[in-house]
Amino acid sequence: MQLGITIPLQKHLKIKTLPYGEQADPFYCWELHMIRLQGKNTLVAINASNRFAIVLWGMKAPQWKTLEEVIRNGIVRGFLSEGYTGQQVNAYFDQAGEICLTKTHGRSPVATLNKMIGYLGFLPIAMDHGELYQMAHCHEINRELCHAAGFTDYGLPVEFLEADMNRTGICINGF
Repeated sequence: MQLGITIPLQKHLKIKTLPYGEQADPFYCWELHMIRLQGKNTLVAINASNRFAIVLWGMKAPQWKTLEEVIRNGIVRGFLSEGYTGQQVNAYFDQAGEICLTKTHGRSPVATLNKMIGYLGFLPIAMDHGELYQMAHCHEINRELCHAAGFTDYGLPVEFLEADMNRTGICINGF
């Protein structure tokens, strides 16, 4: 699985250079960025194919040092919150392979990341102060009509995620 790190996040993490990722199915690639949201450092991630998003609010220094583990846990929480089973989530990670940090995956996924961030800033929902994974924010942004890089038509990220899960054989025609 490739984690495409934006330049501002790369600077925050003090990473000098990142490789371009190997050619991979965008379903196994994520774009990661850091923003300030409601006064705290927030890690936002979108899937490069379907624009399914994860919001992790209040990231602290030790969590940035274990970014791969933190984002993996966030993706697990995101998939489980949408009704996927532990077995399906494990199948996704088995297919995705080892996590590696790379440059972002092109203009289209980064553009959808930027649009999602813009929408996120206008959500009138208070953060859950007891949680890193922000379920309410993830729920809302994953139901925003959008264009995703891996699809030609407009739709909802949760619908695109389901289509990718079906396409890859993790799920067959739904759950």
